[in-house]
Amino acid sequence: MKYIFDVAFLPSEVFKDHDVRIVVDLLRATTQITTFFDGGGSVLVPLKEVEAAFEMKERLGKDWKIMGERGGLPAPGFDFGNSPLELLEAGVPEFAIITTSNGTRALMRAAEGCGRVLAGCARNAEAVCWDALCSGNNVGIICAGRNGEFSLEDTVCAGMLVEKLLALAPANGAEEMELTDGAMSAMALCHHFGPDITAVCQESTQVKILSGLGFDNDLFFCGEVDSSSTVPVLKDVDGVPALVGR
Repeated sequence: MKYIFDVAFLPSEVFKDHDVRIVVDLLRATTQITTFFDGGGSVLVPLKEVEAAFEMKERLGKDWKIMGERGGLPAPGFDFGNSPLELLEAGVPEFAIITTSNGTRALMRAAEGCGRVLAGCARNAEAVCWDALCSGNNVGIICAGRNGEFSLEDTVCAGMLVEKLLALAPANGAEEMELTDGAMSAMALCHHFGPDITAVCQESTQVKILSGLGFDNDLFFCGEVDSSSTVPVLKDVDGVPALVGR
């Protein structure tokens, strides 16, 4: 059996054909999504725009909450922001809608032409890689980036996921593994910065922004590796593309 592992540095790239795609927005959307399910949430609807989130809440009903951010802070009228620690402290709702500057857009872009899309981060790294390996032989990792630009922390996290895929694939029957240029580059960057994801994050532009907004503790939470076994999967739920935990 042959596996092919690929990394796209931005959602705006022309994607290769993939059986499954893992979307990474380490700081903080895919970490927030994973935390939502870790905290007991059931269904999470990702949307690109703030206005669409309010329209969806009106359609789905008052039991649904809205979470996410614009510029790192919750938009007016949101029930929660995009801080996983604040979400856990406030109490995770059962049903929610999420819209963020980069992560939810990347999720919806990844769903184009691919039947299985997963939300990945450092916290669920091994779990999401196992799921991907069991979902197909051609695995793509899509970095959300930041406002259309390259993101250091997303790419290093993607490189860590490539390393985990390479380590786990033989146990799933892999006889041959191939890396695309994107996968090799992400893994090389991961090797350059070392295994400490939190330390990598501290060098990134996004952390400087979040720190200025008072979210320093989120950095350490988002940098924890393999602390969750949850794999958020994008599925059709009653006619709506939504994330469910696995």
